[in-house]
Amino acid sequence: MLKLQQVLGVMRKMRTEIELSEPQFGELTDLFGISSIVIDNEGAISSINDTAADMLGFKVQELMGTLLMRLVVEGDSALSQLLLQGPKTNSFEPFDLVLHGRSGRKSAVLVVPVPIDHVDGVASSMMLMLTEKAKRQVSSHTLQHSELELQQFANRLIVAHEVELKRVSSELHDGIGQVLAMIKFMVEDASRRLKHGKLQEGVHILDETVLRLRDAMNDVRRLSSELRPSTLDDLGLIPTVEGHCRKYEDAYDNIKLERNLNVAETEIPMHLKSEIFRIIQEAMNNAAKHAHASTVAVSMQNDHGNLILSVRDNGVGFDAKQFANGHISQQGIGLRSMRERAESTGGFFSIKSFPGSGTAVEVRWQFHSVVMRGTPNGTQSTL
Repeated sequence: MLKLQQVLGVMRKMRTEIELSEPQFGELTDLFGISSIVIDNEGAISSINDTAADMLGFKVQELMGTLLMRLVVEGDSALSQLLLQGPKTNSFEPFDLVLHGRSGRKSAVLVVPVPIDHVDGVASSMMLMLTEKAKRQVSSHTLQHSELELQQFANRLIVAHEVELKRVSSELHDGIGQVLAMIKFMVEDASRRLKHGKLQEGVHILDETVLRLRDAMNDVRRLSSELRPSTLDDLGLIPTVEGHCRKYEDAYDNIKLERNLNVAETEIPMHLKSEIFRIIQEAMNNAAKHAHASTVAVSMQNDHGNLILSVRDNGVGFDAKQFANGHISQQGIGLRSMRERAESTGGFFSIKSFPGSGTAVEVRWQFHSVVMRGTPNGTQSTL
């Protein structure tokens, strides 16, 4: 991160190189939201940008030629020392001032002085960059709060990742691992029987072993599909969701499934497809296992530049306020996972639920602000 002094040095050099006038330089600092005042050797204001003038409650022209010292309530000794040193020295330290504006409002500011080099190389004026202390404190507090939220979000992602790893580990150990262990013993048993001339028994066991191998292969395909369905890459999101819905209907024949996928495959950003599928998968799973719903509706549409995904059910519902307040149940882990998938890609996640009134999960992505996960600096995609 650049320090303010470095930024100011670059701006000063830029002014020298492209020979900006003081008003032009004021316009430039306005673009950065920086309050700037240029004073001459006597301390008179020779240029002031709109940001600084607004802070003091004046118009720019009203302050031109005014001695800055007349606006100083506190810190006049530091300003006097600056004027005594003159702009020819290159050693200046930031200092504090309290300025009064038109209405008597006092503005406590941090002043960073920067000598301005003219074409002849002689610095005959001084640019003062002003930062209001109140805004700095608010910005600092906001930054600290944002950093805390970011850290909490990162921690939740780690926890969610660990939960997913634990699930996969359990699947491998309790499912495929057990099947492979059984296959190992069956092959060893068949080998012993064949060595002792029990050909028919050995062949029978090997036939059974082939069936167990098929079960293991099916488990591997299922686990692989849960991690990332190959159809996402081969066919796209819409066919993958349709396929999942058909399997869902076969598994839960007591649930009426409604789907309205009114969006073109080409309208869905590639980096969102896996996240959308996982959210749909988790929401539908919750509706069947936790909500005991009899009707589930899946909808996806493009609404005026917004990609909107919703999954609704008529199940038992729950108190959504508890989820918002951080009370996490087994179902809450899945809900939190959906929210983090949505928010980490720039989406807006909402959930509405009341006991006995079903649950509605909705995620909205604005096409112009979709965040690409895993890209440097949180790169955004313009769609």
